[in-house]
Amino acid sequence: MNMNRSITMTGLVASLMITAMPLLASCTPAHKSFWEVPDPSLRDIAIIRQLRGENSVVIYNPVACREIGVACGFFRSQAFAHRRLNHLILDIPSAYPPTQRAQADCWAARYADAREVAAAVRFLEAGDEAKKWRVPGDLAERARNIRECAAEAGNWPATG
Repeated sequence: MNMNRSITMTGLVASLMITAMPLLASCTPAHKSFWEVPDPSLRDIAIIRQLRGENSVVIYNPVACREIGVACGFFRSQAFAHRRLNHLILDIPSAYPPTQRAQADCWAARYADAREVAAAVRFLEAGDEAKKWRVPGDLAERARNIRECAAEAGNWPATG
């Protein structure tokens, strides 16, 4: 083992979670659970990381989640969507092409909890907090896409 190799916090936490009992969270009862690992040093709200083989894990920032509230669930689902949609898993959310980001947004809008979806739309529409957490893309366009996909799927709350 090379002791000079630096281990990132994300890598360390992911390694620990692979050997320990994973935290499970479900998009909806109809979908399989996925692994989630908190990492307060993550500069984004949530990312998906490929592990060995077919395994992957959603890494999220618990500080961001405390700040943005229930909208965090949408962004964790959106990160998982990249895996579900067989997108090449990239290390940073801004590296996804806009079409893949829109597809992942739409998938999460269809399957995440409707309250999380509505909160994410409000979060994106507000803009300032989203910029703080490096949310990529045109925020207004993403909010519109998410709202349309959720409404089409019957997953938009009447009060949202």
